[in-house]
Amino acid sequence: MTKKVYLAGDMLPKASQLLRAQEREQIKEIGLDFYNPMDNKDINDKSKVSNEGLAERIVKADTDAIVESDIVVIEPQPFALGTMVELGQIKGMKDLAKKILDIYENNDPFKAVSKIAELAEKIDDQKVFPHYEDVRRFAGAGKDEEGDRRSLGINQYVYGVCLDLTDGIGFYEWTEILEELKKIKNNEY
Repeated sequence: MTKKVYLAGDMLPKASQLLRAQEREQIKEIGLDFYNPMDNKDINDKSKVSNEGLAERIVKADTDAIVESDIVVIEPQPFALGTMVELGQIKGMKDLAKKILDIYENNDPFKAVSKIAELAEKIDDQKVFPHYEDVRRFAGAGKDEEGDRRSLGINQYVYGVCLDLTDGIGFYEWTEILEELKKIKNNEY
């Protein structure tokens, strides 16, 4: 069964749309299934979509796609409010999954708890690859400002969540994400 990628990031300015489209095409080339919220015309084609209940439909469609995905590729830029919410939602779901698994592992399981544990294991196994395409990350700052701890302004809470979701890696470079996706596609995990 092919793994499914959820592609999260800003999609409002034209440049962000082009970047998401490029990322989508590169994921498609690897041969993985994906959900790119920008491509969901049922909620994003404003010329054909009613505003009645639109926010609720967007949240449902994107949340369902997050839960159904095996991998999340996310660029949590500070101006991308929806993406920041997705990042927090993913962190919360993963924290909850760990708690549910702990309850399941330390108690006599009933059928309902077993189903909850299956869902929690899926969410807990979900891979998340944050990336942050800002040229200031590697611009010539001083020696005491290196990597993602420079004054470019990455919110340290956001960075901490990314560190937690990636077992201490933080942000990946896009080429690293593509390599990881290829390994996943080839069952190298």
